[in-house]
This record gives sequence, structure tokens and C-alpha cells, in this order.
Amino acid sequence: MADLAAPTTSPEESIADWNPDAPPLKTVSVGAIYRLWLPLAISFELMMLEGPSVQGAMGRLPFSTLNLAAWGLAFSLSLLVESPVIMLLATAIALVRDEASYRAMQKFVVTLIIGCTVLTGLVAFTPLFDLIARGIMGQPEPIVAAARPAMQIMLFWSAAIAWRRFYQGVLVRAGQTRWVSWGTVVRLSVTLLTASSLVTWGHRSGVEVGAITLMAAVIFEALAVTLFARPIVRSHFIGHHDPDAVPLTQASILRFHMPLAATTLLMLLAPPLTAAALARLSSPHQTLAAWPAASMLLLVLRGPGLALQEITVSQSRRLESRDALRRFTLLVGGFSTCVALLFALTPLLDRYMVSVLHLPLELRAFVRVGVVLCSPLPLITALGSWARGVLVAAGQTSIIYKGMGINLSINIGILLLGVAIGWPGMAVAAVAFLFAACTEYLFLLQHTRRALIRA
Repeated sequence: MADLAAPTTSPEESIADWNPDAPPLKTVSVGAIYRLWLPLAISFELMMLEGPSVQGAMGRLPFSTLNLAAWGLAFSLSLLVESPVIMLLATAIALVRDEASYRAMQKFVVTLIIGCTVLTGLVAFTPLFDLIARGIMGQPEPIVAAARPAMQIMLFWSAAIAWRRFYQGVLVRAGQTRWVSWGTVVRLSVTLLTASSLVTWGHRSGVEVGAITLMAAVIFEALAVTLFARPIVRSHFIGHHDPDAVPLTQASILRFHMPLAATTLLMLLAPPLTAAALARLSSPHQTLAAWPAASMLLLVLRGPGLALQEITVSQSRRLESRDALRRFTLLVGGFSTCVALLFALTPLLDRYMVSVLHLPLELRAFVRVGVVLCSPLPLITALGSWARGVLVAAGQTSIIYKGMGINLSINIGILLLGVAIGWPGMAVAAVAFLFAACTEYLFLLQHTRRALIRA
């Protein structure tokens, strides 16, 4: 096996290598790309629906504005603490080859789980929470007080996510991707059942309902994925030895995983930075409650484009696939943006905010501003996924890290400018989000063209 610090095969390339549905080396049509893309898109969308389900439960409980804002704070901090474990799926795909590597990776995951759980406890149960939420992020006291119990309930959030991502990687490595989708189905089902039960019979605040719902969902998903993976582990890894493999040490796994974790950390810094800016602008309670609702709807609309990256990795190395890939990317991005515009400019958005989220009247205008300004994002997301897929297939992953750094820098710059000038909060958040994504894509596009020429 190649040096772990500089693998010859990226995690995404490993996905392609183990994809049993990959078309043969012949002219690839848009229809063939569609058939590869559809299962991933369905899985993405099922996961994205979790957010609106939780927000809809909160909207049906008292003090929904306060609880939605507090949920935005608790969830963004939980994601930030969770950032080291999100890319465990990719690391497991790349490194788990036989029983020895499986055992070594499992030990690494357990160590990471302990570290993230301790960090979550320190943030949630000590004055560190007030220092971060009120002192650094400038969140209003009622929001901080409401968010703390949710963070405490989510003590084992990172642990469940880490365990689940590890076994998802094992399943993908073995070519058993359908079980990953079934795990997502379990997660969404538990989300809907738990949220509806707590709204109907529970006596918890909205933000606590959100935390309990997500904890139950990820725990059941982790259990389901573990059960799905056990026979696969026995048949594909236990008792198998790769004679060409370099023995995995904890240090070598850490060297491989750290750049991926750092990339995720950069990406997940944006939500708390946005919340910090909104807290310093006009109508902070309303914008802090409305922005998570707007961004979650945008995430659902961007889901089809996000699913394009792995398909691009597997197909862009084939000259006969590139035209179909570009056309399909434009089709997915264009269609998703049309749907976003349909939501933004018609009564559909009002129907969604009233019937699904039960948002208070005072928040709806704020959400509309965010969705209208960010309606081009689905197209930019699809194009960005295509560009990142091409670069990963070409082995130029360092360019992707630089692109994420540029995205975050632009985002921070616009947020700071908006706070200095005193622009309306939702406009600042939306413009920062959109311009950062556009700038990142333009940067990636320059290098994508070079990668395609060299290939």
C-alpha cells in the first residue's frame, strides 16, 4: 500500500472503484449518469429532510422564535465539535482493507469518540458555554439560556455520528452502498416518530425536543448501520490479510485524517460566525431564528447538486463521460435553481413556512429575504460539486482545501463589512453565503480546466 501520508488513491476514488453500478468504458449518456446519481441524491434528500422536520416540531410549540434561535446556536456548536468525525467515512473507505486495518481504524474511532465527547461535556456543562456563546458570539442571554440544555442533551451526538460514519465507510468500501441508504431511512423515520410524539405528549421546550429527536435518530441510525455492517465485516475483512498493505498505526491514520478534519472544520465555522454577526445587527432574535429555517430549506434544494461530487469523481477520468457530466450538472443545477425561484417568488414558500414549519408571522418576511437572495445557490452548488469531483479525480485535493479557505475568508469579510455598515441581518447572511460560494467555484474552475487539459 502507498504511503498513508500521500495516498495514490483518494477516498472518493475508492468509492468509484468499489461502485458495482459503474458503467463500462464506452460512451456514457446523460441517462447513464442519471442512473448513477439518483440513489445518492435520494439518500442526500432523505437526510436533508431531517432539519425541516425538527424545525416543524419546534414551530408547533410555545415560544417558537426563541427556541428556533436557540436551536441554531446549539446545533452549530454541536456541529463544530463534531467536525473531526464527519470525514471518518472517507478515511474508512481509503484505509480499511483487511482485518488488521479494520481493527486499527476501529481503535482510532474509539479514541476520537472519547475526545469529542469530553470536549462536548466541557462546552455544555461548564462556563465555557457562556464564554463561547455570549462572550465570543455575542448571543442574547435568553437564547444562551435556552440553548444550553440542548447542548447537554447532545452529549453523545459526536460519538453516535463517528461510529455511524466509520461503519458507513466500511459498507461503501465493500460495495454495499444500499445499506447506507437504509440507515438514512431509519434515521428519518425515528426523527419523524420522536418529534411528533414529543410535540403531542411531551412537556419539553422546542429546543429540547429538537435535541432529543436528533439524538434518538443518530443513535438508532448508528445501531442500524452497525447491524447492517456486521455480516459484511465478517465476510470481507475478518480473517483477510492484504500482503501488500503497510501496517496501520494510530499515528499514520491521524496523519491521513487530519487534513480531511481540518477541511470540515473550515466549512463548519461558517454557521457560528454567521450567528455572531446576526447577533450584532438589527432584529437579532428574529434573524437568529429565521436564518436556520432559510438555510435548511436551501440545503434541501441544494441536495441534488451535492450528490454530484462522487459521480463526477467516478466518471470524469473517462474522456467519453465528460460531456454528459457537464450537461447533467447544468441540468441538475438549473432545475434546482428553478425550484428555488418557484419557492421564493410564489405562495409555495408561505405554504411551507405555515404548514410545515409553523413559523410565527414575524419570521416569515425574514426567511423570504434569505431564500430569494440565495436562490442561485443550487446552481452554484452543482457546479462546485462537479469542479471538486474533477479535482479529486485528478489527485489535486489541496486545491479543494484552498477553495474552502477562500470561501470562509470571503464569508467572514462580508459579515464584518455588514456589521460595520449596519446592513439588515438576513441580507448580510445571504449575500455572504452566496458570494463566498461563487468565489470558491470560480477559483476551483481555473484549476479544473487545467486538470482536464492535463488529463
